Amino acid sequence: MNIKIHLFILVFSACLFSYGQHPITGKVVDADQREGLIGAHVYLLNNWRKGAITDVEGNFTLILDDAEKNDSLVISYIGFREVIIPVSDKVTIVMEPMEKEGETVVVTAKPLIAEEFKYMEIKKIDIYTNPAAKADPLLAVNSLPSSTTTDESANISLRGSSPIETGVFLNNVPIYDGIRYSQLNGIGTFSIFNTAIIKNVTVFPGNPPLEFGNATSGIISMETDDMVVEDNTNSLILSLANVGYSREQAINENQSLKIFSNWQPSGAIKKLNEKALEDIESFTSNDLGIYWYGSNEKLKWKILNYSVTEGYQFNFEHPTFQGIFDQSKQRSFLISSLTSPFGAGSITLNNGISYSAGNYAYSNVAFQVDKKDVFAGINYLLNNSHFSVKTGISYDHRYSQVRGDVHEFFYALGPNHPTITLNEDADVRILEGFGYFKYFLSDKLAFGTGLRKNLPFEDDRSYLSSHANLSYSDQVWTITIGAGLYNKYGLFENTGQPFQAENFQKSIDVKRKEDGLEIAVSLFDKEGEVDNSSYHARGVEIFTDYRLSSRIRVSGSITLLDAQNDSDDYTYDLSYFIRGNASYSPGRFWTIESTLVARQGSSYSPVLSSDYNAGLDAYQPFFGENNQRFENYANVGISVSKIFALSAEFNVIAFASVNNVLDRKNPRNFSYNFDYSERDQNFYSRRTGYLGIVINF
Repeated sequence: MNIKIHLFILVFSACLFSYGQHPITGKVVDADQREGLIGAHVYLLNNWRKGAITDVEGNFTLILDDAEKNDSLVISYIGFREVIIPVSDKVTIVMEPMEKEGETVVVTAKPLIAEEFKYMEIKKIDIYTNPAAKADPLLAVNSLPSSTTTDESANISLRGSSPIETGVFLNNVPIYDGIRYSQLNGIGTFSIFNTAIIKNVTVFPGNPPLEFGNATSGIISMETDDMVVEDNTNSLILSLANVGYSREQAINENQSLKIFSNWQPSGAIKKLNEKALEDIESFTSNDLGIYWYGSNEKLKWKILNYSVTEGYQFNFEHPTFQGIFDQSKQRSFLISSLTSPFGAGSITLNNGISYSAGNYAYSNVAFQVDKKDVFAGINYLLNNSHFSVKTGISYDHRYSQVRGDVHEFFYALGPNHPTITLNEDADVRILEGFGYFKYFLSDKLAFGTGLRKNLPFEDDRSYLSSHANLSYSDQVWTITIGAGLYNKYGLFENTGQPFQAENFQKSIDVKRKEDGLEIAVSLFDKEGEVDNSSYHARGVEIFTDYRLSSRIRVSGSITLLDAQNDSDDYTYDLSYFIRGNASYSPGRFWTIESTLVARQGSSYSPVLSSDYNAGLDAYQPFFGENNQRFENYANVGISVSKIFALSAEFNVIAFASVNNVLDRKNPRNFSYNFDYSERDQNFYSRRTGYLGIVINF
């Protein structure tokens, strides 16, 4: 009797325990090879904390409650499109590889209020595998048809405008001078942004929405991760010019902390690329970042603190001086974003504090440029199925200080030539209010418009920025039409002096995508003024992307540009840009990719004559008015990457790339002898190899 009672209790308890519990099983495979994907994330749409990771065969199991059977599953995996499907007992999920598209960069998916007016997308994995990107989110933008950057740097020009007009934002906070190895001319080789913490990067190459301020020609907006990890993760990077480590740890189910650090020495990469990097004496960089983020019912927060110290020494050639240009820089910033429900919408506070100190020395001069930036913004967002409204106010204060000695004459830079002492301060204060309204005319048609007005300080000019966009989108076509007037106050990064900019632009973007073939055409026209210098840029961008097979994909674009300013020498006066990309997957997790960039040669003002100054013992050059052009620019790059998925928690990504495979001599500028009677060409990057591994565990 006792045995029967015990058996009854045991069976009854098991029934109680299992009541309402439903196991579901499935397998995640890739569309090309139909092989299981190890390490894919599977979780509930309305409860991301309930999830699983696929095993070595791509299988997973989830135990759901009764109420959760009506939910949906979200499946995500690096390099593949996210999938959302209804919950079912047994399912096979087929994941499509992410596509390389051309213009707007959005490496994931949390919408801005102007999300419908973005155009094309590129995914995070492509930032790592694109040889031209060098694993840098800003350099990746240079692969897009809208980029008209001419100097292979992270200073991004969009559609024929100067990089100082491009707005760069991190968590809706403007970031100025966001480059590493910045030379005196403002050219920066890499950006300071760590791709590992970037969740999405959205680029509006034309008519940027006025929820962003103080930008006149395009917006690059980056958002950091906000998905709290369930398990602690580590990442180790070992490459020719970088040793880095990051750790992301879950503090609890609502918040995570990520710490990352990198050391970038020059020894190994210079040894491998001795000829290509012969003008670089040395470089080094050390950075440390701490990122804390999380959310609960009342608050969502993102707080990032980042510091970098760098040094850069290169061979500087001038008719009166040949020697080392030595520079160093320290940079720190603190950015916070706090969002909380408020009424029927949400309210967000964005704040940023930045400080940098740059020291520059060559010949007999040395000077320091210090910069301080303070930003504070508050906005309210209301969303529903028919319309969205966003309004707010922001304050942006930039301050620069220049101290030290510089040469008095640009043509006399020798150790014995005269200098002058600088002791200059400059600041810019921008207080703006904005309103942005978006209305869905139908499920395919959206209209957006915005206004942004400054509240001028003292002698500042009063201005009103405005713009409007209309977007149509169905399963095949996407058409976006926009026009706007934009204003900006800023500081020149190389001199610290203030400037004003204004830009009126119009654009139309048309994209058709069906059966693996995508064709996109963009037309744009803009008239701008920067620091009392006017310019006019107009052009057409044509982009196509086609998957030839499950293993081969090709894309190409041509940008026809007509850009002129009120002088004869305009950097972006180029007739065409051509870009191409081809990728081949010889096997599972293998990628071989090649890129092409070609453009018309840049214009330059030739030296017609020179006049000897006996007092300075130096020649003063005189430049001609009729510009000439360098030879046309062309660069072919290739990269190979392989993902080794050793287990669900452990994988290794190996990569290697060669930039300028053909070792083409692309002219950049000239070096002259003492009296300017002879000259030698200087070139952009020669053939450069790079390799490394990323270990995730």
